Amino acid sequence: MGMPMLDEAMLLKLPLATTGFSVIRNSKIYVDKSFLIRKLAITDGAPVFLSRPRRFGKSLLVSTFESLFSRGLQDFKGLAIDTGEEKWTDRLYKVVHLDFSKYAFSNADNFSRKLTAAMLFSLYGKSGATLSENEKSQDPEEVLSEFAATSEDKSIVLLIDEYDSPITHHLGDNAEKAKIIATLGNFFATVKSCEEKFRFVFITGITRIAHVSLFSVFNNLADITCDDDYATLLGITDAELHHYFDPYVRNAAAVLDMSVSDVYEKMKTVYDGFQFSIDAAETVYNPWSVLSFLKDPKKGFLNYWYATSGGTPTILVKYLEDKSNLELFSKLSYQVKNAEDGENLVSLDTLMSKSDPDKIPMAMLLTQTGYFTLRKDSSEYARLVIPNDEVAESLIKLSLDINHLNPAVTTRSKLAKLAALVNAGDIEGIFSLFNTALTEGISANAKAFNDENSIRDFIYVLLPRNGIIKTRENPNAKGFSDLEIRTNEVKLVIEFKRIRDDYPLKTAMNDALNQLKSRHYGETVQNLRLIRAAMVISPEDRNLADFRVLEEETDK
Repeated sequence: MGMPMLDEAMLLKLPLATTGFSVIRNSKIYVDKSFLIRKLAITDGAPVFLSRPRRFGKSLLVSTFESLFSRGLQDFKGLAIDTGEEKWTDRLYKVVHLDFSKYAFSNADNFSRKLTAAMLFSLYGKSGATLSENEKSQDPEEVLSEFAATSEDKSIVLLIDEYDSPITHHLGDNAEKAKIIATLGNFFATVKSCEEKFRFVFITGITRIAHVSLFSVFNNLADITCDDDYATLLGITDAELHHYFDPYVRNAAAVLDMSVSDVYEKMKTVYDGFQFSIDAAETVYNPWSVLSFLKDPKKGFLNYWYATSGGTPTILVKYLEDKSNLELFSKLSYQVKNAEDGENLVSLDTLMSKSDPDKIPMAMLLTQTGYFTLRKDSSEYARLVIPNDEVAESLIKLSLDINHLNPAVTTRSKLAKLAALVNAGDIEGIFSLFNTALTEGISANAKAFNDENSIRDFIYVLLPRNGIIKTRENPNAKGFSDLEIRTNEVKLVIEFKRIRDDYPLKTAMNDALNQLKSRHYGETVQNLRLIRAAMVISPEDRNLADFRVLEEETDK
């Protein structure tokens, strides 16, 4: 019998005490790193704020706190929080759980009304027809003030998920945005005025927005976004992946006809690399992508983050509608990707600062949305890097989408035969396929042909996942190869060069071939036939002008 599919039911059977996110099913909850949950939950009254990119489990973490404070340990049996000297012994509380993303598309008036209705339901169990006209007309802060006035001290738990979502969905509409900011400002100011009533306040979001009182009225707010202690709270560490998911990785290896070590190596390259504090002991994998891959490995190492809108948060998409922001995005992405000296550094003060929603520094925004992650440079500065191949590909996809470079469906179907062409060593056929993709996918006024990396990246994102393993800028001791395509039989390495006025086709071709040979690209893999080829880009003709295969002196 084969390995059972990794779905939600199977996850409930795994010892998820440390696997990086929570799973809820039929009111049964299995909690990640419960000692960290306890450490946060014993915070008495001071609001706690956590920012993480989309698809990292913020909402599930909020639900975890809801379960702990409203039902105690009934959903946590056998976990660290249920055993030993640090066993959770606190009482039950009235929990107000507000998901602001549910109201994101509402105008300011509807947002206020829906927030009022959510508050009345959470506090009194009232909804729909049971609400009086007076209750319906109340502001959210009125509802909270009235309930707090009759409550004991430290008797309420307030959980707010995606607090910034209503604001970011109204960027560009200054009137509605101002009204929503005013509503949030009044609400958080009321939370502050009733702070003695709250046992625990936990708030999530993507960015820190000024003028909503959250980051100004709370003089004791604990922002744990870049805290070393909580750097692995959400996400899966390398050790956790090996310990808890090894049977499923082995299943993936069997399905894909790969070695187990190759699957681990590929997962690390594609999904690992996120670091949320500069002194974090280890990086984490994107939990959504890992589970999506292990659930159905026959699809290959897909980009699950971008495909499920993880890489297209509203605030970033709206920012990139502005031409100046788009140019800054392109410039900064290139600088970080190519690690230009000094250009990929950001101060910790900048990362932790609050901003006007229309004027968030691009480096901060791309870090908060998950496109950049942190590495330590000094005690005051972080080095920005792209965490993994999935995010690198998402950067490319985002660039293509915002520049309306959308290849035809027929192009993708034609590229489906790529693995067969690679195995056959048909470089002429591959060259022809690539030119078809460029002709069908790049508009006449696009500037993609001015940069060889843009052409390489455009081709890269179109390559199918089935039947091949693809990498770009693959490193060895001598440099970084442009594009590598690997099947079970062949490893194909392609080096691209672009013609310029002072750099004719023949020179570009010879340089590419010499680079393939002198830098020993592709020579590390054994038991595969190695094919290396050069392709030259012509900006004038807007295509690949020519190709040549490097003649191998010996079999590799």
